[in-house]
Amino acid sequence: MELTVNIKEQSKIAAFLNLIRDMDYIEIVNVKEELHELPTEHKDLLDKRLQRIENGESTFKNWDLIKGKYEDKAL
Repeated sequence: MELTVNIKEQSKIAAFLNLIRDMDYIEIVNVKEELHELPTEHKDLLDKRLQRIENGESTFKNWDLIKGKYEDKAL
């Protein structure tokens, strides 16, 4: 069974993906985002990152972990 989900708030997407990623009975088949506001260069970087993840060369990073890393440096 496939289910399409539309997440209305951009800021909630990562939290939702992290939540369902831990469920071994759910497979994330595709992620589509509205990227109209991103510059082409940024979109290209994101596309390459997603391709590395699909190829198993990289993994998703938890935003809170990354944010904490930079917040610690700012102190």
